[in-house]
Amino acid sequence: MAKNRARRRLSPAPQDSVRGAPASLAFLLPALVGVILSIPCLRLGYFWDDYLFLGQGAGGDGPNFLLPDPGSTFYRPIAQGVYFLFLRFADPSGGFLGHVCNLAALAAAIALLVVLVSRLSGMRAGLFAGLAFASFGAVPSLVAWISCSQDLFAIAFVLAAFLLRHERRDVAALACATAAVLCKEPAIAAFPVLALWDHLIGRRAARPWIQFAAYGGVLLLWVIVHPGIRLLLGRGFQSGATGYVGLENPERWSLYLWRYVATLFNLPPPGFTKAPLDDRVAYGLVALVTMIAGVWYFDRRRKRERPEGQVRLRRIAWIAGLFGIPTLLLPTLLVRHWAPYFVCIPAVAFSMFLGPLLARQRAVVALAALSVFLLLGLRYRIAHPVDEAAWTESVFVEAAGAVKQVRANFRTLFPAFPRNSQIVISTSSTGVRGIHGTLVDNQALRAWYHDPSLHAVTTLKRRPGAPAEFLVRITADLDVLAIDPDTHGVRSATPVPSDLSEIDRPLRNYARAVAAGGESDRAIRILESLGRAGPMESRVYSERLIAAILLATGRRGGAERILKASPEITRDEALALVKRLLAEATESERLDEASFEAFGLSGTDPETLRWMMRDFRKDGLTAQADEFAKRLLRLAPGDPEAAGYLR
Repeated sequence: MAKNRARRRLSPAPQDSVRGAPASLAFLLPALVGVILSIPCLRLGYFWDDYLFLGQGAGGDGPNFLLPDPGSTFYRPIAQGVYFLFLRFADPSGGFLGHVCNLAALAAAIALLVVLVSRLSGMRAGLFAGLAFASFGAVPSLVAWISCSQDLFAIAFVLAAFLLRHERRDVAALACATAAVLCKEPAIAAFPVLALWDHLIGRRAARPWIQFAAYGGVLLLWVIVHPGIRLLLGRGFQSGATGYVGLENPERWSLYLWRYVATLFNLPPPGFTKAPLDDRVAYGLVALVTMIAGVWYFDRRRKRERPEGQVRLRRIAWIAGLFGIPTLLLPTLLVRHWAPYFVCIPAVAFSMFLGPLLARQRAVVALAALSVFLLLGLRYRIAHPVDEAAWTESVFVEAAGAVKQVRANFRTLFPAFPRNSQIVISTSSTGVRGIHGTLVDNQALRAWYHDPSLHAVTTLKRRPGAPAEFLVRITADLDVLAIDPDTHGVRSATPVPSDLSEIDRPLRNYARAVAAGGESDRAIRILESLGRAGPMESRVYSERLIAAILLATGRRGGAERILKASPEITRDEALALVKRLLAEATESERLDEASFEAFGLSGTDPETLRWMMRDFRKDGLTAQADEFAKRLLRLAPGDPEAAGYLR
């Protein structure tokens, strides 16, 4: 009898009833608000890393995200592997289904949050917690970029684990928690909360050592298997082998922390400007009206809740803090760039605390606070970075639009490519739109043309011997130009005439890549015709590039004749031109090294090497600066400047 009474005291509070409507319908309101706010994101399609994950294993050279890669920073086999394998089969190029699936995952996560907080603190608290999370300005970004499924799935699995743990379904909770960390690493912060759950909510724990052993065992196995964790531990948590992840640059920590905290309150960071208004605002107003009407309806029809079995607010604060603070600090300390959507995982903890806090207030006060919060979230969504690359929703919209435009221009110019084609791509600066990365790093053409045999490379990474080859230039305004390297003929996807400067640089780099691949005579013909077509400085530049090719292939006599007849250039001009060439090195070290002599410099002159080291360092090109510092030390052992730089 005593045991039965204890069970009744410790069981979750009974569900509140609503006169004339089941209380379970109240759980749908926050999910509906989240869906309405995210509907404008459904049109964006694939962009950026989406194509990398779609192409895993395709073409024989794509990464496989199902198994740990020893050189990879992350291991997220569910979100990056399984999910995108499904999308590659079900929606290989459009992306609409991917956005719909992300939206469904968001709705499920919000519903789980409502149910969890309702179990802890009553239906009213659960309703307000769900509405708060749905109103975060950063949350629709999880639908806008399909790759943010990593965050979405991690959130959903963590909330499912919390709920199952609360209901004493411990094996299922452990399985969901394990799935969460296989979606995104910050979910590991849920493990201490899950192990301590009984203590945190104030109920008697049955065999607590089993919980610590289970979650500790999964944690240990995860650390052993995860390649990025091993790389970080091996480098003392410094970046390098782990890309943009590393414990460094402490001067940014306070700025990033302030930004993430501001994002939790839907306050745009200072220095961000407003993007143009679009239908996100209209959908936001519909969501606001839906929220006000729904809260008014359910609050009026709600019977008074019984406090028995509810977890006290301070205990919920402990749960929120133990999960929210680590997930807030991880991107602050470890991730080199700042992105608003990183705050969505800690926003779950913030909402878990905010819901019960608002439930203590009168309906008009709680509703006013939630309405202001939602409106601030709308303003946050149209915030746009001015002087930096920050992955806001407005940047996602811009990137998705750019990818659609480039794809349409490719389709206009190239209705099809022969199998095994090599597309040599030169891209003008496209900023945060990321067209170069989309085409070359992530191989988007394979998805666009449904052909995994296509291979896109930059001009200087061109490989000889491809069955079919196309030289393509992407302009700053996203036009696509097809260039014939031998005749210099240009076809454009748009009727706008192409500027000679758009094809000059890609042709020169293409010629250098051709020479590096062993076709020196063809490369010389391309450069000779370029020199004849351009102004005097273009001719001089082409002549010296030809001289470098001749020197690299052992034809010194021909090179000396060209250099003797070519107009003189100043040392400063020569240094700047050689630096430009070395910043875009070819696959031939001999050809790159010949550039020094072709432009009247010496690759064994300490002052030339010092100038290169300093200038590359000034431009932030650390790999090149390192190389010249090492070369300078070989020529002048103990040189204090080079040694100090390398230290």
